[in-house]
Amino acid sequence: MSTPGIVGSLYRRVTTRKAGVLPPHRATRRLSAYVYGNVLVMTVVVAASPSSIANGTAALLVIGTTLTTFLAHIFADAVAAGTVDDDSVDWREELRDSLPIASSGVAPSLLLALAWLEVLPGALAQGLAGGLVTLRIASIPVVAERLRGRGLSFRLVLAGLATAVLAAVVVVVKVYLTH
Repeated sequence: MSTPGIVGSLYRRVTTRKAGVLPPHRATRRLSAYVYGNVLVMTVVVAASPSSIANGTAALLVIGTTLTTFLAHIFADAVAAGTVDDDSVDWREELRDSLPIASSGVAPSLLLALAWLEVLPGALAQGLAGGLVTLRIASIPVVAERLRGRGLSFRLVLAGLATAVLAAVVVVVKVYLTH
């Protein structure tokens, strides 16, 4: 296999959904869940103290935040769909479109749990968890284009970096106001 083939294959995998393009209303819900989940997980990771990392509380807070946000998001979308659209709720769609929230907390909670188990130093685990979520936030424009079935551009990468910076500002303000 040549390198361009591998790069091309990776590019197609990142930018193309197997199931095709989502309808706009579902793409919007899924992207909203992706953004919301990552911002909330980032807030918990950034706010974690060394002692909360060492005693396992930080990992539990990430898991708890992820799970309750996931459930709240499903509830809110279902209520809105049932109230505004007067349609019956497709629970499979609601669950699927809310999964980005759940996925946002898995790796950060595992990294923080590794610090609690003393496999990783706490600061390293927190830095890796925060870096991972920042990378996910920076990928928001890429995810949006993938859901729309469009390709990538350099402008999109810059938009991702700007999105990550704005998300970091939101997190810093949240942490500052709540501590």
